[in-house]
Amino acid sequence: MTNDDPSPDEQSEFPPPVWSRGEPNIAGATHRGVVRKINQDAFSRVDDPDRSEILLIVADGLGGHRGGEVASRMAVDQIGADFLAAAGEAPARLGLAIRTANDAILAESRKDHTLDGMGTTVVCLLLTEEGETWVAHVGDSRLYRMRGGGIKQLTEDHSLVATLVREGVLAPEDARDDPRKNQILRALGVREDVEVDVAPVETCPGDRFLLCSDGLHGMIDDDAIKALVRSVARPETAVEKLIEAANHAGGTDNVTCLLAAMPEPPPEENLREKAMRLFESTRSVFTPSSDDD
Repeated sequence: MTNDDPSPDEQSEFPPPVWSRGEPNIAGATHRGVVRKINQDAFSRVDDPDRSEILLIVADGLGGHRGGEVASRMAVDQIGADFLAAAGEAPARLGLAIRTANDAILAESRKDHTLDGMGTTVVCLLLTEEGETWVAHVGDSRLYRMRGGGIKQLTEDHSLVATLVREGVLAPEDARDDPRKNQILRALGVREDVEVDVAPVETCPGDRFLLCSDGLHGMIDDDAIKALVRSVARPETAVEKLIEAANHAGGTDNVTCLLAAMPEPPPEENLREKAMRLFESTRSVFTPSSDDD
C-alpha cells in the first residue's frame, strides 16, 4: 500500500506555556508513512503552569494491528497524567510516570488477548523555566539537540544494532542497513520491570530539541536532519519538512517529530555578552603578567 496524502495524520495546536519570560516555540506532527496502513506513533505535550514545566512525549508503538497504536496512545496519556499528579523531584517523577505507564500497558495486554504482545518506545523531554532540563527514554525513539552548526544525539538507542555498534562489533556506517535494526531491547509493556534512562540536559538560548521516532532517523541521517531544521525558522515548517524528507526517502515506517525551539536571548543581552568578551580579551592583552614584575 502507498499513502499519497502528504498531510500529517496529526499536527500540534499547542497553546503557549505559562512562563513569565521567553517561551519555547514548540510544534509536532505525525504521519503513517508511505507503506504502513495505520499510524502506531503518538505524541503529546503536557503543561504544568504551577511548576512552570513543559513535558514533551513521543511514543512509537510495537505489536499487532491494534496493539502498537493502543500502546503508544496509552503511554503518552498515562505518562502525562501521572507526571502531573506526582510529587517530588523532576527525575523521580519522570521515572515513576514511565514505569506506571509500563504497568498499565502490560495489564491491558493481559486483559485483552487481541492486544497480546503490544508495547511501545518512549522519549520524554522536560523543559523548566528555572530548574534543570531532563530527558527520559526507553527504546530507540531519540532526542537530538541542535546548537550553532552542530547536532548531537542525547539518547542512546536500546536496540540490538546500537549495542553492537557501541561494542565495536558493527561499524556505524553499516548500522542503517543492518536487517536487525528493528530489534528493540527495551520497551514499555513488554515485561514487568522496565529500565528507564533519565539524565539532565544542558540547555542554552537558541537550542533546538527534536524528539522523533525511528521513522525519521531510520530514513535520513543526522546531517540531513540538522540541515532541514536549520533551513527554516518556524518549528511548524521544520517538522513538516522532516516528515516529507522521511517519506521521500522511502517512508517505510510511521514518522513523528516534536520540535522545541528555545528562545533566543534578547538583543541587549547579546550586546552585553559581546561587550564583556571584548573587555576581557582587551584586559588580558594590556594587563602585565607576574613575570613582568
